[in-house]
Amino acid sequence: MPDTMPVAPTFSEAQIVKFLDAARETIAAVPVCWLATRSLEGGTSTRAVSSSAGPPRSDEWTRRFLVRKSSRKVAEVQAAPLVTLAFQHPSGERYIALGGRATIIDDVAEMRTMWPSDLDAHFPPGFADANMIIIQVDVDRIEVHVRGLTPEPWGAGRTLLERQSTGSWRFIPAW
Repeated sequence: MPDTMPVAPTFSEAQIVKFLDAARETIAAVPVCWLATRSLEGGTSTRAVSSSAGPPRSDEWTRRFLVRKSSRKVAEVQAAPLVTLAFQHPSGERYIALGGRATIIDDVAEMRTMWPSDLDAHFPPGFADANMIIIQVDVDRIEVHVRGLTPEPWGAGRTLLERQSTGSWRFIPAW
């Protein structure tokens, strides 16, 4: 019986660089993404978050966002720190998923580097300092779906890049 599975694609270093460039461009164009965590009941929880780059001198793929200390997100990250951030470009032609380990940063000075001071006027005095923290995601997987760049039929497979111990990225075939 003949093998009916398609041959797994391979990509050159130059093609991987193009995937990473497309991911950068998409993330820059999409400030609000979806955060997926494992729910405390065992399913998946998703919610929109306003994603920012990591702190100065951090890895370019590190992402951060502000959350309330008492939020369900914090409890879920504490229980299962592997998360996914999903970015969909408004054109519908680009989708990027960043996967990695989330860390909770409960540091008021660092939180203040992200909290716009004009928001203080909309909350009771001391609200941000008492309630807001950072979740930081250190990315080690990037899934890329970009029409015209990723293999056709578009969206039918995955283009998954995984960070190697050297810091470079490699393609992980789906099969």
